Amino acid sequence: MIYLDNAATSWPKAPGVAEAIAASVLEPIGNVGRSSHAAALAANGILYKCRSLVMHFIPPTSIEKVVFTRNATEALNLALFGSLQSGATVLTTPMEHNAVGRPIHQLALRDVRIEVCPCDDFGRIDAEIFRAELRRTRPSLAVFTAASNVTGAINPVETMVADCVSQGVPYVVDAAQSIGELPRWQFPDIGDGAVCFSLHKSLLGPAGVGVIALYGKFRPRPLYYGGTGSLSDSIFQPEFLPDCYESGTPAIHAIAGCASALEYCHTHESEIQNQRKLMGGLLQAGLLRFPELRMLSPDADRLPVISVTTRSRSISALTNALYTAGIAVRTGFHCAPLAHQRLGSTQAGGAVRFSPGFATTESEINQILAIVEGALRG
Repeated sequence: MIYLDNAATSWPKAPGVAEAIAASVLEPIGNVGRSSHAAALAANGILYKCRSLVMHFIPPTSIEKVVFTRNATEALNLALFGSLQSGATVLTTPMEHNAVGRPIHQLALRDVRIEVCPCDDFGRIDAEIFRAELRRTRPSLAVFTAASNVTGAINPVETMVADCVSQGVPYVVDAAQSIGELPRWQFPDIGDGAVCFSLHKSLLGPAGVGVIALYGKFRPRPLYYGGTGSLSDSIFQPEFLPDCYESGTPAIHAIAGCASALEYCHTHESEIQNQRKLMGGLLQAGLLRFPELRMLSPDADRLPVISVTTRSRSISALTNALYTAGIAVRTGFHCAPLAHQRLGSTQAGGAVRFSPGFATTESEINQILAIVEGALRG
């Protein structure tokens, strides 16, 4: 199999991940914060190590504001449901993943007003237009993807956050597709907001761990309540971070694997990013040779995510040819139906998305292009 579905989840995982998970299972690892015996302290150490390593990849914040969730979706739900109430207005974009789109449309049933900032034909947000929309709509919150999971188009996150801060608007950044792919953002004036992502994509960790990193005074209401190992003599939820959001037993074995992956990504960051960028460029250049395909991804300012659709027929023939040849790609609507409506790819059945990883080779790219050529000729 040739694996080009890294935008869904990475494979292979970082070297050392499997060994770290195995060690966390084979060695005595207790429950975080539940006792002071050696096994529980070992679990505490794993959690703290992973939390510390996350901070290498995000704008600076204090360590207690790095909150673990099950995935990016839970992090985004916490940010949205925990901060928007009836009568609020949320400003968003047409390119959001369902992890944002479904929560805000559910909130619309509770009298939250949705405003949508226009984007270009690749899904990119223009900073000037976003600034004007902030002034026009005066939202209670702005939520936007850092980079489209469909087209890979990168948004000007630092500028957009700065505009939110200057106008006193809290922000939520869906960084699921971009953390680990892009240099760490610098927010000169941090304002109030959150950055949400998972550790199983570009950060090469196992599934099951997400993060909401909090900034300024942004403190959404918890989604759920329960045991935290702290203030155990009280029936009320702790109010301090991160405990107020981390009820229940954490996925400590997955977190151990993520800590190993984060160490690897931090040490080899430029090497990983350069390889993915190189392979993405080779693939896009090759796909552009086929006039039957319509390129949905921009030439520049994009992640190594390349999506194509067909101009006059369904993508099914191309999809079947790739699957039959053992090529792992993502086809269809990518959990982003509004994005495909904006891109005009709905009628074709969505798009075929190729997302190279750090282990993708030029030989594999050439094999994929040959399969695509045969499918289009057939």
